[in-house]
Amino acid sequence: MQDFDRLINRRASDSLKWGSYEEDVLPMWVADMDFAAPGPVIQSLRNRVDHGVFGYGMRPQALIETIAERLHTLYHWDVPLEAIAFTPGVVPGFNLAVRSLASARGGLLIQTPVYPPFLKAAGHSGLLTQINELKRSALGSYEIDFDAFRSAMTPTTLSFLLCNPHNPVGRVFRSEELARMAEICLRNNVTIISDEIHCDLVFESHHHTPIASLDPEIATHTITLMAPSKTFNM
Repeated sequence: MQDFDRLINRRASDSLKWGSYEEDVLPMWVADMDFAAPGPVIQSLRNRVDHGVFGYGMRPQALIETIAERLHTLYHWDVPLEAIAFTPGVVPGFNLAVRSLASARGGLLIQTPVYPPFLKAAGHSGLLTQINELKRSALGSYEIDFDAFRSAMTPTTLSFLLCNPHNPVGRVFRSEELARMAEICLRNNVTIISDEIHCDLVFESHHHTPIASLDPEIATHTITLMAPSKTFNM
């Protein structure tokens, strides 16, 4: 059982969050929780350290199978084991995906306001940033302007970098919203790169839907990025 009442002083560690400002500042500027990682994670790391020999590592087959099983259990999404690949992180992952699709005079579509590294992804690969601005309703929630989404997508658009659940507006996009965006992308031969790192951090009244799980054709045009780092504060 996770102890969410335990206070841990992180100033003595190499914490970017707590070490960037003076001690009278309460840092709330980065998605870094102050809860300990789950006990089984800590114990597994302890066992590995106690072994004492580190050498060159390899991806355990059991890890790949566990990921596939989790995707099936949570999302009823059956992903072939050979379709699962590893990157150092989600940000390097979507930059690698964008670069793999890049060509001269191409464009990358993003939805703003958005997590700052999204704003730099196109430039890293010599692409043009194309923007579909999310609309803020009178109640404060953000919605997709589908007419603007279509207009923002031009013949030069190579890929659409989706953030779902969205950071920072907090939206968990509904399946019908995802389907409409995917249909527009397929019609324009645009590859979807979907950052779904916050997929486990949703309120009980909402359900995360991986966009690639909607339809096999959508899946063949989608690169999905997930990680345990936000869920388990690793």
